[in-house]
Order: sequence, then C-alpha cells, then structure tokens
Amino acid sequence: MFYKLCYLFLQFMFFSIIGYVVEVIHVSINSKKINLSRGFLIGPYLPIYGLSCVVMICLLKRYEEDLFALFVMSALVCTVLEYLTSLVLEKIFKLRWWDYSKKNFNVNGRVCLENSVLFGLGGIVVVRVINPFLMKWLDYLSVFALQTLAIIILLVFLADFALSLFVLIRLKINVNKFTKMDATSEIKKEVRASLEKYTTLTIRLVKSFPTIKYPNSKAFSNFKSSLLKTKEELRKIKRKVEDRKMSLK
Repeated sequence: MFYKLCYLFLQFMFFSIIGYVVEVIHVSINSKKINLSRGFLIGPYLPIYGLSCVVMICLLKRYEEDLFALFVMSALVCTVLEYLTSLVLEKIFKLRWWDYSKKNFNVNGRVCLENSVLFGLGGIVVVRVINPFLMKWLDYLSVFALQTLAIIILLVFLADFALSLFVLIRLKINVNKFTKMDATSEIKKEVRASLEKYTTLTIRLVKSFPTIKYPNSKAFSNFKSSLLKTKEELRKIKRKVEDRKMSLK
C-alpha cells in the first residue's frame, strides 16, 4: 500500500512539473516574453495538473483504446476539477485566481470550452503516450529507491506549500485591511513591510496570477500597482547605491 502511494505521488509530481512547463511555454508565447512565475508555489510544479493527470490515469485507463471516449472523458474530468478548484480557492481566500469571462463558452469565468478541448487532447497524450513511458522509468527503480525518492520530494513539496501558503495568507490580510477605502499610501507601507521579509515570494505571487481578483478589485488593483512600483523604486535605490560606491573607489 505504501509503495503504491509513493508510486502515485511520483506520478503526481511528474505531471505537476510537466504542467508547469506547459503553462510557462503557453504564457511566454502569448506575452512574447519569458514568464517563469506560474502558480503560488515556489517550485516548478502546478499541483492541479498533477492531480488531474493522476485522476485521468486512474479513472480513464479503460478508455485507452477508444480515442473519442478518452477525449470526452478527459475534457469532462479536468473541466470539473478546474471548476471545483476555482470555487474552493475563492471560498477559502476570498479571491478569484483566474477568470475566463472574456473567452467564449465559459461557465462563470471559471472554465471555458477552449481549455476543455485542450484538456481532452492532453488526456489522450497523458494516458496513451506519457504515462506508459513514465511507468517504465519508475518500474526500473527498486522499491527502496522509489520510496526514498518519494519521501524526499514530499518533504520538499510540503515545506514549499507551507511557506507559500503563509505568504499567501499575508497577502490576503494586507489587502483586506483596506476594503472600504482608497488608501494607496497605507497600502504602500504594508507593501514595503512585506517586501522587506517576503519580496521574492510576494512579487512572484502577483506575477503568477495577473488576472487575480478580490471582491474589492479597486483595493487590490492599488495593492498590485503599489507593489510593482515599490519594487522598481527599490531597484533604483540599489543602482544609486552601487553607482555611489563606484564613484568613491
């Protein structure tokens, strides 16, 4: 039983990494610049992709020989998971992580037809091509090696999740302090304090979800704007300090 769980976890992590790579490529092409900030975790993985792939592998293996059925079921399973993930995250953190309202055939902005089609195609590739290859690679590992690898990666993943969640909760608190007023200067003070301790993680979080929305979108818009401006100001100060040092030499 433990071996099976370790096996599934390594599959989960593998497809989480693949999902991250796909997201980075897709977003970088659309924005015409490299964007490595995807998801709120520090590491290069997106758990929603890993979970979707593992669910597809476990539930849709029976449809492996029927491409149409595999396509439809993959699209359905992943679309439902994406919708539920969006709903749960919004209930927990009181914010919308992504919004497809501008895309055709969307449902409450949480899912859209375009993504569902991509999920269907991805399901075929995952179940029929990638997973068989991955299984062969994992089967080469001894029981001890596989379990040890899974435990090490799990510890890193949990540490990442805990730290990222901590920063995420802080970000939520900072914004909610100003839900009933336009307090740019006060928010900026909060941003500066946050930057001093959590600069990398906070900036990465904002970049990862450019369409993120709070119920009070104006307050959060001010927060994001102040955050990015403050980062630029810090860069200018750092450059001035470096230039000053050079002039004194």
